Amino acid sequence: SRVYRKPTFPTSVQTNIVLRSSQQSLDELQGWSPLSPEGGYALKKKILNEGTGECIPLGSDVKVEYVGTLAGEDHWTVDDVECWLKNLQGLDQLAQSFRDNGVDGKILLDSTIFTEDFVSQTLGVSNRIQCKKLVMAAKRLSKQQLDFPAGMEFDSSAARGRSFEFRLGAGKAIKAYEIAISTMRLGERAKVVARADF
Repeated sequence: SRVYRKPTFPTSVQTNIVLRSSQQSLDELQGWSPLSPEGGYALKKKILNEGTGECIPLGSDVKVEYVGTLAGEDHWTVDDVECWLKNLQGLDQLAQSFRDNGVDGKILLDSTIFTEDFVSQTLGVSNRIQCKKLVMAAKRLSKQQLDFPAGMEFDSSAARGRSFEFRLGAGKAIKAYEIAISTMRLGERAKVVARADF
């Protein structure tokens, strides 16, 4: 992907924007810089080619050439699962129990572990309807991985035949773009990984 200020810099910052879950194993995080406002890795950047000069200032008009790909939920951290849970109507109050029991993507998507018994006995959910709702939601998420596998391209400026243009800081782009591009320097090429809420 390429990002540049118009009209002065026709090809100044390159980035591969990849929307996916955050992964927090130490090996996987080597070389990554956290960009999330809370300091975690829900939004992170890895510089592929160093740039020069100053970061692109807010208010600059930028043009982004990008490729967006998906990653599997099996790499979700407990934080990622909590984010997913908060989007399920009426179940966000269970977030602490998920956190306390270390429910990550591997547990959530393993139908031999994430059962109604696990939800009721381990997570302490006494309402049978909520138990069923959670297990069904996890099964839908697992099926979604088959329909939309990791690495699948979901958006690309090249496929559209045009770059995405916006004014940095004006709220016209997704939060991941706004934050990540504002940290880039002219000529920089980077991979950016963002959780869905970014």
